[in-house]
Order: sequence, then C-alpha cells, then structure tokens
Amino acid sequence: MLSLLRAAEPLAAPLLLHAALRAARTLSPERRAVLLDAVRRPLSAREEAVQAPIVRLRSVLAADSTPVAVRDYGAGTRARMLGTEAKPESRPIAEIYDKAAASPAWGGVLFRLARALRPRRVLELGTNLGVSAGHLQTALALNEIEAGIQGYLVSIEGDPTLATMARAHLAGIQSPSQPTTVVTGRFDEALPTVLQAHGPFDLVFLDGHHEEAATVRYWHQIAPHLAPGACVVFDDIEPGHDVRRAWRSICAAHPSAERVDLLKLGVLFVDGEA
Repeated sequence: MLSLLRAAEPLAAPLLLHAALRAARTLSPERRAVLLDAVRRPLSAREEAVQAPIVRLRSVLAADSTPVAVRDYGAGTRARMLGTEAKPESRPIAEIYDKAAASPAWGGVLFRLARALRPRRVLELGTNLGVSAGHLQTALALNEIEAGIQGYLVSIEGDPTLATMARAHLAGIQSPSQPTTVVTGRFDEALPTVLQAHGPFDLVFLDGHHEEAATVRYWHQIAPHLAPGACVVFDDIEPGHDVRRAWRSICAAHPSAERVDLLKLGVLFVDGEA
C-alpha cells in the first residue's frame, strides 16, 4: 500500500489525509473542519507563488550528483561497546533528497497545516536539506503578511554539512520577519537549549532519529514546552516502523488528546498537561 501511495503522489497525501480526517473519531468537529479545509482548499495564487522557490529547489536537488560527507546520528548510528559512534557516509545530494526530504505532497500538507493553524513558534527536529523547513517557513511568511501573525521556526540538524546547506537553501526562500534558525547539533545535546530559548511551541514536526526510544525521549523533553492547544506532527509512522510504536505508546499515555493517524504522519493536539 505504501508503494502505491508513493507512486500516486502528489495526490496520495491529500487524499489520504482527507479520508483519515473524515473517519477520525478522536478529533473535535472544529479541528476536523480546520484540517479538512487545509487540504480541500485550492492554493491561492499567492500561496503558489511563495512555494515556487521550493519547487525549483527540489528540481535542483533531485539532479545534483555532488557527493557530500554526512554523519548519521539517528537510525544509522552504530552501537559500540563503549557508547555510540556516528556512521560517516558520502552520498550524492540527489540521494539524500530522495531518501530524506519531505515529498511534494507531504510538504504541501505541512504547508497547509501551518497555514490553517497559524502558529507563532514552530520547532522541527531533522532539518536535512531544508525542504520541509521551506514549506513551513513560507507558510509563516504568508501568515504574517495576511494576518499579521509573526511566526518563527527553529530547526535542529545534527550534521554540520547538511545544516550549512539548509541555511543557504532557506535564505533563498521567502521568510517571515524573523528568519528561520537552523541549529547544528545532536538532538540530545541541542534540544534542551532550544526548548528553553525559543518555546513554548505551537507546532512541532518530529522528522529525525527515527527510532522508538529516541522519539519517546524527545517527546517527553518537548511536552513541557508546548503552548496550550499545540500540534505535534510525527513523521514516519508507517506500519512496521519504529516511530509508529512510539506514536502508539504516546497516544496510549494521553487517551484524551485529539489525534489523527495519517499512516505516514501522526498529528497530536495537546490541550492540557502533556
């Protein structure tokens, strides 16, 4: 099923989101309506215009065979007897983009979600090349232009090379008055400082270190720094994936929280104490 969804993009993600939202019984009518509107409403000419640089960036990245050395601190980390050691690799940029960047369809879902929720503080774990951050950044920019809502995005990336590339990519995309901050560092080391300095957050996108224990650990760190009604989006919750097990355990621990399972993304709203 997952392969069929990927082959059917860019329509698969919004169609799946629409169907899941229709069937969801863990969402209030108000939130269901907001999210349904976010996927059903056609993009305005202004929205298409601000997304155009991301479309161009995707084309450039998909065709770039330049090899870059990256260090994987997430699921690719090798366990050692005396701790962990990051696994160094050299991969073409096009391969990194293909395997790790948000697809156009799911990037569009993030954009629409940020447009619908109009968050002021946004946190992303896993900047990679800056593609998903670009979708979020342009949404914040339009929210500010159209509604006067000043949004701010901070994104954490463990690999210095990717972080540098992401900063350059985001600099070429329309930004709100407070530009996106890309923090370089392993999540365990950088996250506490980011949470203290930039929270509380209205929207969080967890898209890095796709392991069950790590996802649960980051959730427990982030939860006290969420604004009332915050939305937390978990990437990579497909059946059989580590993050899906983390997603299910987090939902089980908060049975009254509004949530929706979109097969690839898990969306959780936090209204009370997390």
